[in-house]
This record gives sequence, structure tokens and C-alpha cells, in this order.
Amino acid sequence: MIKYDFTGKNVIVTGGSMGLGKAICEEFAKAHANVVIADINIEEAKKTAEELSKYGVEVLPYKVDVANYDEFEQVINEVNNKFKKIDILINNAGICQSISLIDMNLEKIKSMIEINLNGTIYGCKAVLPIMKKQNYGKIVNLSSIAAKLGSANISVYSATKAAVLELTACLAREYAQDNININCVLPGIIRTPLWENMLNELTDNNIDKKDEVFSSFTNGIPTQRPQEPKDIANAVLFLCSDESKEITAQNLGIDGGQTY
Repeated sequence: MIKYDFTGKNVIVTGGSMGLGKAICEEFAKAHANVVIADINIEEAKKTAEELSKYGVEVLPYKVDVANYDEFEQVINEVNNKFKKIDILINNAGICQSISLIDMNLEKIKSMIEINLNGTIYGCKAVLPIMKKQNYGKIVNLSSIAAKLGSANISVYSATKAAVLELTACLAREYAQDNININCVLPGIIRTPLWENMLNELTDNNIDKKDEVFSSFTNGIPTQRPQEPKDIANAVLFLCSDESKEITAQNLGIDGGQTY
């Protein structure tokens, strides 16, 4: 097991109160980083912050709607004023709905674009001036294997996640000379709260069918097993470590071989 040491580093994780975000926050806290949990669900963020405080670092909850640029920028500036620097931003917040395009209402389409894509753009826009000034930074954007694997009933979600890939590549080249690494992680099939919501939609909340439906999605994984939140967190920490200083503009699939 690789032991990372992020002592003195300050990390912001959006959507960090549960699921993948929580796993990422925990691994950073274990590695001695100060962690900001930026989440629209402030009560869950507070619970997670309290839980992770056992690692002896500062874990601070902030209420953030990533689809609101002014709110996002304000929190990033507050964090920068407190810690005097921001080393790492993880754009993890996202939503998904499995439904055909013609049946999806316009509000849901708008919300998915605003959170998944605009929220990632806003986070990068708000933090990059700080990282540029300090001549250092790491940004990891969370995409999805859906960005590469076209599937029925997730067209809008897939489109937002594919856009995140190109955003990452462009920004990484734009700020490469400022000692800022920007990469993208594409999680595979992981039974997080996001997936639980999708399974509820696909089975009409039929608990008996949820396991069966989830298994049908994992059958196509070459390794024949779903991923775990910690698998994604490990990849994120690697991309934020000094060991990956020559890696930028890349997208890394953690999916058991489903994409390449």
C-alpha cells in the first residue's frame, strides 16, 4: 500500500459529504491534509467533518451550490484567506438520472448540466487564479466511464461527463507552465448513493430487484467485479502527489478494464 504524506496541504472536495467524495476526503485526512468538504448538503458535510476529525487534521464543512458561481468563488476565497493557499481542488459533485431524453423534463436537464459541467468549470475558474499566483496546484475533475461508453437513457449525463474530459485537457495545457497539474478520473461502476438513486429509478424502488439490476451492469466488467470508493480515492491521491508531477491533461479510468 502506498503511503502518501500531504502534511501542510489544503484540499477542497466538492460533494465530499458522502459516496466517492467522502472516501476521497477520508484518504486525504489519513494522509495528513487539511480538508474542506464543500457540499450543498451542509448537515451531511458537518457529520462527515466530525467523523474525519479523528485523523488530527482540520476538516471543515462549507455549504456550496457548485452551480452558483458567486457562492463557489466566495467559499474558495474564504478558504484561501484562512489557509493562505489552496493546493488541491477535487471537482467531484455530480448528479445522474437514468431516463430517456424525451421523458426527461427540462429542469432535470438544466440541473445536470449546471452541476456536472458548469460546476466543474466554476471550480476551476475560481481556484486557478490562486494556484497561478502561488505557482502550484493540483486539480482532479471527476468524469465517468459514461463519457466513453455510450448507453441508452444516460445521454445528458454522458454528454456532461464527456465535456469534462475536454475541459480538463484544455485547461491542463493552458496552465502547464504555471506548475498546475489538471487531470481527470473516470470512475467505473460503484454502488454509491448516486447509483442507489439510479437503481431506485430503474426498479421503481423494488428492493428485491435492485441487486439483480446492479449485477446486470457489472457483468461486462473484465475483472468481473465492481469498484469501491477507495479505488477512486487512491487514484485521486496519486494524481495529487509529487510522484505524478509529469502527469497532466490525462484521463484515468478506474473501471476494471471497461474503457481504455
